[in-house]
Parts: sequence; C-alpha cells; structure tokens
Amino acid sequence: MNRENLWLVKCIDREDDDVAVLREQHMVGHMKHIESIVEHIAMAGPLKDEAAEHVLGSFLAYKTDDLEQAKAWLDADPYAQSGIWETVEWSRLVLAAGVLAGGVTW
Repeated sequence: MNRENLWLVKCIDREDDDVAVLREQHMVGHMKHIESIVEHIAMAGPLKDEAAEHVLGSFLAYKTDDLEQAKAWLDADPYAQSGIWETVEWSRLVLAAGVLAGGVTW
C-alpha cells in the first residue's frame, strides 16, 4: 500500500477592487512560476463562483511530504507576493482512492 501525500492549499482572494487588476498584472509571472515547479504539483487552478464567471481564488495540490517546502513554493508565486489572497488554508491529503490514486490503495 503506497499512498501519496499531498499538501493542499486553498487561497481565497481579497474582495478589494484592485484584485482583478493585480491578477491580470501578475498572471504571466504566476503561470511561469507554476510551469517551473509543475513536476511538484498534482493539480492547480482557479477557484470560481458557481456560474464560473468570477475567480474567487486559487487551489494547488503540492506533491511533497514537506509542508515548509510547499509553503516556499507558494511564497515564491507572484500572486502570493502581490497580496491577492486574503486567506490561505493548508491541509494534508493522504491520497487513498480515485482516478489520481490509480483506483484504490487498499
């Protein structure tokens, strides 16, 4: 039984008027950062409202057991550096079942 450990991070945007502008200004840098560490990311993408019209934040799942390393990757992201996110919530996931786990691990 080999279960992969992931560090999940849910980043919720501030509700200030400048957030959309900041996202636009830093999008290229954000994408380049993601590309530079993509081998350490299980999945990542924007969080959107129910109608998929507005970005509410970002979600990333880092492939590492090391929380400090995952935090360093996030801290290096231009979105983090520009202060877009109001809240950042970390959780460890032990991947046990599903398509990404290759079925079930038990």
